[in-house]
Amino acid sequence: MRAIIALAVFSLLATVVAAQEAPTLEERLKALEERQAQLVEENGKIKEELSPDTTTVAEEKKDPIKEKKAVEFSPYGFIRLYGWANDAQFRSGEFPLYVTDEGKSTTGMTAKHSRLGTKIFFPRLEAVKLTGTLEIDFFTNMADTGYAESYPMIRMRHAFMDLSKTWGDSTLGFKAGQTWAVATPILFPALVNPTVGWGSGNLWQRMPLASIYFTQKFAETFSFNAEVAAARAMTGASSNRNGFLEVNIDAGDASHIPQIQGQVSLKGVFAGLDLLVAVGGAWGRENYKGGVFLNNDKTVTYIGGIEDVYLINPALKLSHEYFEVGGKFFWGQNLDVFGAFGGALISENANTDGTIKRVLGGQRTMGYWAQLTGKPLPGWSLHVGYSAEDPDQDQEKAAPLFFRNSSIWVSTFYKFFGQVTLGFQWQQIRTEGISIKNAPRKSMTGNVLMGDAKLEF
Repeated sequence: MRAIIALAVFSLLATVVAAQEAPTLEERLKALEERQAQLVEENGKIKEELSPDTTTVAEEKKDPIKEKKAVEFSPYGFIRLYGWANDAQFRSGEFPLYVTDEGKSTTGMTAKHSRLGTKIFFPRLEAVKLTGTLEIDFFTNMADTGYAESYPMIRMRHAFMDLSKTWGDSTLGFKAGQTWAVATPILFPALVNPTVGWGSGNLWQRMPLASIYFTQKFAETFSFNAEVAAARAMTGASSNRNGFLEVNIDAGDASHIPQIQGQVSLKGVFAGLDLLVAVGGAWGRENYKGGVFLNNDKTVTYIGGIEDVYLINPALKLSHEYFEVGGKFFWGQNLDVFGAFGGALISENANTDGTIKRVLGGQRTMGYWAQLTGKPLPGWSLHVGYSAEDPDQDQEKAAPLFFRNSSIWVSTFYKFFGQVTLGFQWQQIRTEGISIKNAPRKSMTGNVLMGDAKLEF
């Protein structure tokens, strides 16, 4: 009996000990999860050993740089209808440059100044910024025909690339192609007239060039920019073209050197005003050594030499939310390519013995414009301006087309729907001392009414 009781007690104690050592259900589940994680990790290591490029390929598929487009385009432009009514005849008709006849008048309209362009970007490039611009309009046409407006031809306005690198607040860049001349700060009076001041104080041009520029930002709101360029030394209404030279070449090309252009500018916000101060300039040469002139007796007189081209062109603009003042000044020689009516020309001077002396000479000239702008309502602007161009009258070799060409204008523009702009302008141009053969020099005045409607996109 005692043996049986001892055996029962021993069995009970063994059961209690075993129950204390056996794992609970939660402990068993936790152990299984740990084992599963261990197996997954081991499986991953095995796959990596068998295919080491698997992870790299997956990372490449998610590379944000390669997910970007190689090239992106940003189109822009506008459709424009431009019309005019003149009470006098002007040089270039739809572009009133200077008065040629007070007794005639013209009217007309055209959509040739509609414009198309696109900006080109390369988003995958991150070390540098590379962009391009291509822009055209329809200015050229079948001149002197009744089809000029219906059969326009494409004109290249801009076609250039821009490569730059930025370090903090400093940027170094390079441009190449056709774009705005570096010599002339790009500041325009508010005119409907597409010539925007040619012949009366405002110089500008687009031309083939290569330039290097540097921009430095400072004082939070200011930036300084310096740019130097080598541009094609082309001439404007050069008298050596089409027969003046023994070979039909441009005097700029014949100089065998590029035109050197430069500009420095400062932009920023000062005392609540947007400030722009800029100075541009150029130096170059024109070669007229091959020039000939056919005399009345069919003998040939050789005329020619090297003519210097030089320009200085400062500009200033102060802009506020409700008003703006701005203007430019220029002085230089043989600036016809920039829109001044002063280039190397053949002049005829009477000698004391009654014979005619023909000489080729450069022409110095100066000009300026100033404009006051009011902005009474959002999208609405009013402008009043004055401009003038004064060729040097004391040059023996020069034969100026006029002694002075001045202009006064009042213009207004209103933009609505964010895309549509309507413009209207009255302009009076006074041309003093225009040279007319066998007639006394006189002053003439012409008035112009202009308007345009423009849809931008």
